[in-house]
Amino acid sequence: MTEPVLMIDYDKCNGCRSCEIACSLASSGEANPQKSRVRIIKVQEVANMIPFPVVCMHCENPPCQAVCPMNAISTDPHTKARRIDTDKCIGCSACVYTCPFGAIAVDRSMGNSFTCNLCDGDPTCVKFCPTEALQYVDGDEVSVRRARSRLDKYLDFVQAKSE
Repeated sequence: MTEPVLMIDYDKCNGCRSCEIACSLASSGEANPQKSRVRIIKVQEVANMIPFPVVCMHCENPPCQAVCPMNAISTDPHTKARRIDTDKCIGCSACVYTCPFGAIAVDRSMGNSFTCNLCDGDPTCVKFCPTEALQYVDGDEVSVRRARSRLDKYLDFVQAKSE
């Protein structure tokens, strides 16, 4: 069994933003999407705006950690999540600009960066996602689910062509 990972099923996300509110309440004590560690952005696709959850991918070799001039970013040995030491962080935004996923933000009122810490291995966003678009699953299960999803889409495509 591998480490658990936060899996996002983009097809299931309805953009309700429950994850943002739950996350901000759990991490900052206030219902403020700007303080959430998960963000729902809307992406234009032809005539529709589709919701797209953005969250830290907890990279194996995190660029955010590599560029931090204060060595304020570390990896939690238990969850493998990024941890930002608020006593060391100076809010310079180097990590924000380096993150390829846009998953780090700076809280200007506090003067430091923040990102998902997986709620110490029990992500609040997962519990409050009504469509189960966010799930905390074994890492090996992710590739199996993604392969199954791709196969289902292919079979739907083949069936649609034959009709």
